[in-house]
Amino acid sequence: MIPEEFIRYAFEERVAGVRKLAEGKFGPDALIGFTRHNAAIITCGPAGVNGSIKGIGFIHRDELLPETIEKLRKELSRSYDPKRALQFLLEEIYVRERVDFTKFVSLELAKKHTWKNVKSGRGEATILFFTPPSTSYEVRCEVEVHEDGLVWEYANAIHDVFHRPERRRDWNKTPAYLFRIKGIYNNSEDAMGLKIYPPANLKP
Repeated sequence: MIPEEFIRYAFEERVAGVRKLAEGKFGPDALIGFTRHNAAIITCGPAGVNGSIKGIGFIHRDELLPETIEKLRKELSRSYDPKRALQFLLEEIYVRERVDFTKFVSLELAKKHTWKNVKSGRGEATILFFTPPSTSYEVRCEVEVHEDGLVWEYANAIHDVFHRPERRRDWNKTPAYLFRIKGIYNNSEDAMGLKIYPPANLKP
């Protein structure tokens, strides 16, 4: 199982920040909290060793994706209200019982270095989180590209629920990455690269 300390950092504390934002409590703490959303995706391949900051988040469990996507479609069909969007995320998306903590998703909006490396077929990436002043986690993953299907629709819909463009984006231009967690290291200054997942006697 994914360690509770990482779930607390990457999910519970992120949800707490979104809840503060929904309550109108937008200050320096909220901005720092968004570092849990904006991680560095590190890849290696034809474009060289590359690091790119991308929005990232957990995905719902496979068996729940069709139901969740129907709710996302319904929300996106309504006129945009940022307060309601935040409430929707809190009530329908950031629900611990629905989340698969072994997977992250992200969108590819630029199709440059990360895209070239991942598409080369190596299938590996590292996600690096850093929250000032000293909290950091390194998450090593297998990575897949999704250009249609449930994962692709989920990632695009989640993005647009809150970051709603004036005109609907062409989702065909923004593939999704699915990251399957293979290892987690606590790189904070008090741990210095301590492996916390999987345990020494357990394979991921």
